[in-house]
Amino acid sequence: MLPTVGDLLRAERERQNLTVKDIEKATSIRAIYIQAIEDGKYDVLPGEVYLKGFIRNYASFLGLNPQQALDVYRESLAPQPPQPTQPAAPASGPSAMPPKVEAGREEEKSGSLGRWLIILVVLAVIAGAAWAVFNHINQPPAPQPKPPQVKVQPPPAPAPAKTAAPVPAARPIVVVAKYTADCWTRVTADGRELYEGIPRVGETFTWNADQTMTVHLGNAAGVDLTYNGQPQGRLGGDGDVISKTFTANTTGTQR
Repeated sequence: MLPTVGDLLRAERERQNLTVKDIEKATSIRAIYIQAIEDGKYDVLPGEVYLKGFIRNYASFLGLNPQQALDVYRESLAPQPPQPTQPAAPASGPSAMPPKVEAGREEEKSGSLGRWLIILVVLAVIAGAAWAVFNHINQPPAPQPKPPQVKVQPPPAPAPAKTAAPVPAARPIVVVAKYTADCWTRVTADGRELYEGIPRVGETFTWNADQTMTVHLGNAAGVDLTYNGQPQGRLGGDGDVISKTFTANTTGTQR
């Protein structure tokens, strides 16, 4: 059995005396996804684009060649050639002879059965037609529907005028994310998690914070960011895992 990319990454991680938590802290890849890659449970990850990006970043951090790691991943998915099978040995002994059938009797039975079936079908059709005519003759006429009664409703009373609610003041950090491709995203602000998931293409999200906000992206090419009205653009290429931190009155730090 060929070694998987997870075997390769786990062996190198253990050789460097690193834990899964160490890799999560250094690469911003969640520990559940790191463990899934090492165990070969690829269905746990958000998608193929994120899987390849995580493998590339994981291998780079360990000092391995990212392209060679991706090649090992692709080779593990290639179908293995089937093993040749031995042809089944012919059965020994005299071959079984089919039983003899008396053709005359079988044809006679089939003809009689066919005639009875035709007679039964004709009788059923006649009986059904007679029953339909009888029901039609004896069916009472349908009652005529009564015209609906129209009720005149009095006009509704005018609603009292509402006073406009005060507009809350903008918070120091406002980040807007517009998605153009699938991108796993996790957002933390002021020490708590605001969002984690994969938005649909075309969706736009707005997050606010008072002191600091960190945005983790699994496919940096799939989202455009705006910080306090200032466009940040795309932070990386396809499959790049990027984390960017915004603080009040700053343009943010990226890693």
